[in-house]
Amino acid sequence: MTVDPSLSEEIIARAQSYPGIRAGIARLKDVLKAPSYQVVPEGEWSTSLSVLQESTVPEWPPEARSVLVLGLHHPKNDPRLDWWDRGNTNGNRRLMEISESLKQWLRKELHLGAYPLPYHVEWGGLFLKDAAVLAGLGIIGKSNLLLHPEWGPQIRLRSILIEGDLQPNEPIEGFFPCETCDVLCHKVCPQNAFSSGAYRRPSCIAQIDSNVANKVPGGEIDENGNSILVIKYCRACELACPAGK
Repeated sequence: MTVDPSLSEEIIARAQSYPGIRAGIARLKDVLKAPSYQVVPEGEWSTSLSVLQESTVPEWPPEARSVLVLGLHHPKNDPRLDWWDRGNTNGNRRLMEISESLKQWLRKELHLGAYPLPYHVEWGGLFLKDAAVLAGLGIIGKSNLLLHPEWGPQIRLRSILIEGDLQPNEPIEGFFPCETCDVLCHKVCPQNAFSSGAYRRPSCIAQIDSNVANKVPGGEIDENGNSILVIKYCRACELACPAGK
């Protein structure tokens, strides 16, 4: 099914009507040819993110050929969006709520099937940074993070499959913040994940595992009067990055 190209602008405008959201559209077939699908991952992913309670999507509908990528701003002055408590982060909960709301709107108003995807590739998700680059939301920096022109790396991603061939966005051109940067992201990493000059995932996971093992009070009290512990994930490379400031 080929969809009216003007619908892409309407869909993106609707997504960006939510506070703190930027959005773009990519072709699913292009996402599946992106670099992350061509490499063998190094190391195991066994942090709290792997026990996130979300529904598995066993199979993508064949008529879903477009991807709406959502980016939520995670500013430095609102760290709670990134804190993990009670099975998720506030930022991810917000993205899930927006995804569900957009699904209902797409089906009711535009009569398009929409399928919010889980975060994990192994649960039926897709590689979000690759999708975001193709959807025009940013580039991959030397930190291995997505860099948005306005927000730098302070952005979190989700995706929704949509029926039909929507008009995709073009990748960003002329945005090269790392070319003039003193690679501050490499210098501040507590695990020296960039010691070889390139990002090493196992080193980063070691830091994440340390964060998971050392939960701290988040300032809230549960119904029994006990302090609610949270995971404050390392954001050293992200917050050191001058892109988007």
